[in-house]
Amino acid sequence: MTQTSQTDGITPDHSDVGQLGIWLFILSEIMLFGGFLASYFMLRWGNSVCAIGAPAWPKEGYTWGLALATTNTLILITSSFTMVRAVLAAELRNERAFGRFMGSTILLGLLFLCVKGVEYALKIHHGYYPRSPFMEATPGLNIFISFYFALTGFHGLHVVIGILWNLFLKRSARKKGLSPAFARKVEYAGLYWHFVDVVWVFLFPLFYLI
Repeated sequence: MTQTSQTDGITPDHSDVGQLGIWLFILSEIMLFGGFLASYFMLRWGNSVCAIGAPAWPKEGYTWGLALATTNTLILITSSFTMVRAVLAAELRNERAFGRFMGSTILLGLLFLCVKGVEYALKIHHGYYPRSPFMEATPGLNIFISFYFALTGFHGLHVVIGILWNLFLKRSARKKGLSPAFARKVEYAGLYWHFVDVVWVFLFPLFYLI
């Protein structure tokens, strides 16, 4: 197929293939998170078949974590802004600006994980973890907190992957410089980072506001 394209004088556009690949990956991730969230919805606001409906869920026991979660929301929104600036800097081949904004994105991602770690530690300290004696006494709350750790932990894993990806790009830019092909790689990383941010925008109200 490549030979045919070259014969016809048509240069394959690898950026289209890369964009298609990253969008397919994000689509698969949406389906994965969608499955988890659908299960959560059914258990949280289930029907007569589900024994653990809304009355069994905590109303105030976990709201003290709202301040930390709000802080993390602001951190991720800010990191989306710095990521956009990093993508723009890569397209303009401005190495200094790219290093500054990509470094800021990485630091904000690490800060998000630190705040989440503090929140986890506080929850575990107060007995808010699956199958703790406190949770065993309240089955509905036990399932809620299991979903909380599973979904926020899975999201945190995606943040770690995003940080490693951004670190790789930052190091590559320092060694090899910026190019149009490199700018496309930064754009793909930016799409992934924004996806991670959007997932948190869904998790935040589900676990802290509703």
